Amino acid sequence: MKIQEHPNALLVRQAWLAVAHSDIEALQEFWAEDIVWHATARSPWQGDKHGIASVFEYLAQIGEHEGSTDISLVSVMANDTYGALIIRVGAKQEEESLELDTLLLCRFVDRRIQEVWSMALEPKAVEEFWER
Repeated sequence: MKIQEHPNALLVRQAWLAVAHSDIEALQEFWAEDIVWHATARSPWQGDKHGIASVFEYLAQIGEHEGSTDISLVSVMANDTYGALIIRVGAKQEEESLELDTLLLCRFVDRRIQEVWSMALEPKAVEEFWER
């Protein structure tokens, strides 16, 4: 018996690829126009971002970080209302490095990503890394 992936899991994967390729046109197909992204970890990017342009700019700033940032997709789960991505985040600045998993929880409305909460699974490690 073959188990099929939920359509929203595919939507999340496609949105992930669009972000990875800096394809804002494609993101407009996956993100609600009034998307809200809640960046919860204490970092230079903490806070809420509203709208496609603001969220895209936020993600671009992370990618342009002075040190180095490496983000990879680990797992995707989804149902009609929510999607969850586990991503592996690696960051380096000067002699310090950080590697940990982060949960991205998405809420869907009308087959688009309406809201995202990013939550580091080790928030204290993130805080300590950015305080240095």
